[in-house]
Amino acid sequence: MKDEPRIIRIPLGRVNAYFVVGDGQVILIDTGEKRSEKRILQALATLGLSLSEIRLIILTHTHYDHCGSVRGLKEMTAAKVIVHQNEASCLREGYSGFPKGTSPVTKAISWIGRSIGSRIGRYAPVEPDIIVSERFGLEEYGTEGYIVPTPGHTSGSMSVIISNRYALVGDTLFNIFRKSLFPPFADDQEELLKSWAKLIDIGCRTFYPGHGSRFEVEKFRQSLERERKRSGLSS
Repeated sequence: MKDEPRIIRIPLGRVNAYFVVGDGQVILIDTGEKRSEKRILQALATLGLSLSEIRLIILTHTHYDHCGSVRGLKEMTAAKVIVHQNEASCLREGYSGFPKGTSPVTKAISWIGRSIGSRIGRYAPVEPDIIVSERFGLEEYGTEGYIVPTPGHTSGSMSVIISNRYALVGDTLFNIFRKSLFPPFADDQEELLKSWAKLIDIGCRTFYPGHGSRFEVEKFRQSLERERKRSGLSS
């Protein structure tokens, strides 16, 4: 029987990347902002792993703080880069725009960001190797798991499900507030809540966000119920 894949958080300032270490192979999930390569490689070396073991780079979405270092890491590792079809053109351009705010404060920030975002939100463009639009299995990369679309924060947001117990969710969930997991930015809030319900239905117990530390399903359930009441959507 294979060992369960290991999930290792790589804190990169305001954002997280993750290693999923499976059967002799490593999957890298997100790459942080620009110039994050050194910290990611240091984390790899600490685990006693080599560059050649990174076989796949999954981008949960194409905002600059999640794929700012993707080109450098792709060139160093020769790993394949996978992205959702709705954001493949963003990755090719090296820019995905600024998301909408979900509160009065973040709506104002979003307005400012949309005005100056093209100057601060660009990164080195990359041609994706794998473009997906639906569930994508990861067994070929040494891991019992799959990618599933979870749109809402962006139209091409994706989450990674490992062993049907763990979910690496990018910005579909933020763990930076005491009670709420709702992202401060999301392009489609109604679609986001549908993605939350999908993640609950999968049955995972532990969640690893792009911002903040991991959390358990009970906090997620409570946050989902609050957001449904706030938005007027039924459960």
